[in-house]
Amino acid sequence: MQATLFGRWLRPLAGSFVLLFLVACATAILPGAGTQPVQSPNDDYAYRYLTLDNELQVLLISDPGAPKAAAALDVLAGSGDNPPGREGLAHFLEHMLFLGTDKYPEAGDYQQYIAEHGGSHNAYTSFEHTNYFFDIQAPHLEDALDRFSRFFIAPRFDEGYVEREMNAVEAEFQMGLRSDPRRGLDVLQAVMNPEHPFSQFTVGSLETLADRPQAPIRDDLLRFYEQHYSANKMRLVVFGAESLDELEAMVVPRFAPVPNRGIETGVIAAPLFAPDALPMLVKVQPQATLRQLEVSFPVPDYRSAYRSNPLGYLGNLVGHEGSGSLLARLKEEGLAESLGAGSGLGWRGGALFSVSVGLTEEGLAQRERVLQLLFAYLEMLRQEGPQQWLYDEQSRLAELQFRFREKSEPINYASALASGMHYYAPEDILRGGSLMSDYDPVMLAELLSRVVPDNALVTLSHQSLEVDRESPFYMVPYSAEPVPPERLQRWTAPVQGVGLALPPPNEFIAEDTSLVSSSPVASAPVKVLAETRQAVWFGQDTEFTIPRGALYINFRSPEVGESATQAAAAVLYTALLKDAVTEFAYPAQLAGLNFDVYKHAQGISLRVSGYNDKQLLLLDRLLDVVQASSFGEQRFDNIRADMIRNLENSVAKRPSSQVIDDLREALLHGEWGEESLVRALQGITLAELNGWVEAFWAQATAETMLYGNYEAAIVPQLAARVGELLGEGEPPSLPPLRVTRIAPGESLFYPVAVDHDDAVVGWYLQGRDRSWRDRAATALTAHIIKTGFFQELRTEQQLGYVVSAFPWPQLDIPGLMLLIQSPSASAPEVTRAIDTYMDGVTGALDEEQFLRYRKSLVAEIQRPDKNLWERAEFYWQSIAKKEFAFDGRQQMADAVSSLTLEDWSAYFTGVFREQRHSLLVIAPGRANSQPEGYGETVESAAALKARQAFFTIE
Repeated sequence: MQATLFGRWLRPLAGSFVLLFLVACATAILPGAGTQPVQSPNDDYAYRYLTLDNELQVLLISDPGAPKAAAALDVLAGSGDNPPGREGLAHFLEHMLFLGTDKYPEAGDYQQYIAEHGGSHNAYTSFEHTNYFFDIQAPHLEDALDRFSRFFIAPRFDEGYVEREMNAVEAEFQMGLRSDPRRGLDVLQAVMNPEHPFSQFTVGSLETLADRPQAPIRDDLLRFYEQHYSANKMRLVVFGAESLDELEAMVVPRFAPVPNRGIETGVIAAPLFAPDALPMLVKVQPQATLRQLEVSFPVPDYRSAYRSNPLGYLGNLVGHEGSGSLLARLKEEGLAESLGAGSGLGWRGGALFSVSVGLTEEGLAQRERVLQLLFAYLEMLRQEGPQQWLYDEQSRLAELQFRFREKSEPINYASALASGMHYYAPEDILRGGSLMSDYDPVMLAELLSRVVPDNALVTLSHQSLEVDRESPFYMVPYSAEPVPPERLQRWTAPVQGVGLALPPPNEFIAEDTSLVSSSPVASAPVKVLAETRQAVWFGQDTEFTIPRGALYINFRSPEVGESATQAAAAVLYTALLKDAVTEFAYPAQLAGLNFDVYKHAQGISLRVSGYNDKQLLLLDRLLDVVQASSFGEQRFDNIRADMIRNLENSVAKRPSSQVIDDLREALLHGEWGEESLVRALQGITLAELNGWVEAFWAQATAETMLYGNYEAAIVPQLAARVGELLGEGEPPSLPPLRVTRIAPGESLFYPVAVDHDDAVVGWYLQGRDRSWRDRAATALTAHIIKTGFFQELRTEQQLGYVVSAFPWPQLDIPGLMLLIQSPSASAPEVTRAIDTYMDGVTGALDEEQFLRYRKSLVAEIQRPDKNLWERAEFYWQSIAKKEFAFDGRQQMADAVSSLTLEDWSAYFTGVFREQRHSLLVIAPGRANSQPEGYGETVESAAALKARQAFFTIE
């Protein structure tokens, strides 16, 4: 696949739902008078680009019907700008900035205002950027902006929070000590040129942020802010329901006072690797059982050449998975399971082009053969030279993507645009990431000349490798050595007869992008076929008007859901299907046709979505493979081994995530833990899997939904094709879905083993029942407490970096999750702190606050779908739940609206305090202590499910 390599190493800091690593170029582009962004024909927003007198560049976006407003401000300063000896300072500043300003001195004022008005907020720090963003109910944008703007004018950096936020940074550092992405970055930085600023540790810790003689950390923080936070280095995006004139009047007086210190950001002259350091071979011992080979090449910084996008061109070719591709050959020889290629790191003066290969056991043993094939493929590209027809094909796909751009969450849209404004020309801000308009064969040839063995950093990761040193911060065992000429010769030895070639023309690119006739249609999908074994729902989109559609098929069978062996067989089968179709499904994916097949609680789902023009062609090919169901022994062994390894690697997941997994297994009948699935996979043979597949299809039924740019005339053809997979006669009944039921006043205590120093408390409080009123009261509880829970237990008490309260329904059964991962407090201390916080919830809430929370939750529930896929997903989930009136959102909104403060307080007190339905899961960490008096102990998820009553969901 084409991917951002080292992405697993270079994730931004502190942003939980923004995990992109977009890095921007150095020089701000001053716009010409009146220059405005080019819009997609499918984009009905209004835009205005302007530069304030302080040189702050601003993009205003008006959507009169928007229920949510958003804003983002991106600063061209990040962890690469940390002063020597102050590693993590940029990240620490990101933490401190939100804790009060001159006009709003209370540390939690901004957060509380956002929460009470249905919003969210976050930030991330990357090597070159710090990005701050929020969303809120549209009518409250102005007051939110008033608070937000002051962070960049007069933040307090309150001394009282310095130590607390240092502890928060330390908690984040400790949490990542066993994270292979963070550990991998530590090794990469250790082998970089120490003169390059990106060689610095990025997260920070108590040690790097400690006060020093004549250098208190707060003084260094203020100095960093003064040196890097300047209006000319900032880009602001504001998205609102107001007109552009109203937005401008709202923004200009609030952001014009941001100081312009005239700071210029220059090119980084030092090379990323010291002269003569490459080629280099690095061996890493990861925490997980990874078998990974990554090859990275320093190349020029092409970000100013975004209209040509040479790295995109090369990444598409090297990461291709179709016929003649490098990955196809590696799979044929049994050497690899996956491959990704692309730009993983960019800086002011250069970039890395990286190729990452997921190896099989044989691939690990024959890693020099893998390198030989990789370098042979790159040499083939050099010999063939740049190909305009391939570039034009990619350009066509980029043009289609922009032409039919769909709406996304305003908060994510604003954040990405603010980052992109640093390096796209004003007219290209909206389309910069979708441009491939300037074919430049000289530039492409120059890039190809850089991806050669002499310029390679080769990193091999596996636990069995011999190493001789440790990385400085995460203590990762690794080794680094130059590549001798004789080894380089083996890597570059000619290969013959391996079929490496340029990809063929892509047959799946949409040609007919017209819209179907707009004859009167139902407002929601209608069941147009109802047979013994098959049902079809059809809906024609009349709102989003794009030539795309969602074709979803749910195959249900009693052969899924009753044992770990069935579950393992279903997951293995879907993995083999996806592998078998890769060579034609990958070009379809490039052409905007997405495909997935996966196990669910009662069977297997097949999804095809994207441009409808070639959908049936892709579906027909996919179903041919399903009907053939012929898998080779080698691919079976390799994919099964890869699945087992991934399950065993669950120990490397974040401890709080492991606790969530344990809770889910305890609550959902039909869910099994990693150990049970590993045993099942180890025991299954190809012959046994083939027997399971035959039994699955013999008993299967199909329910299909088409929603989008479709004509009803295709339904009989589709139904006939799907029907070829199904048996005849009455299908057997399906076992019902079941969720563990916890009785009123019942408290259960479930200790789990997680190999980590941090203590984790996952406290699940189940709703009273499954009525709409129960669901509404539980959702409203989570909505009310989430910000206060974080503010009190994370910001004030500093219990940990992971501190969260959120609704956690299991199927239709409402539930509340209270989750904390703490590196400093014991599990008993964390549990008592949660209990104390919950005791004070109702007393801290007045009528006015309650009404604001209720109103914002109702608005969130009733938020219109932003794009075709959200609408299709709502209809599909409603069909699965047998909510055929498609009124679930309205039912939930009505139930929330009907709750008074008295109603909610009584529910909260009765269900979540006095007669709580409680399941407390504890991973004790290094303190190895457990809270007492919180319920009867259960030994395992299986034991808990065996003893408890359950909800039945037909």
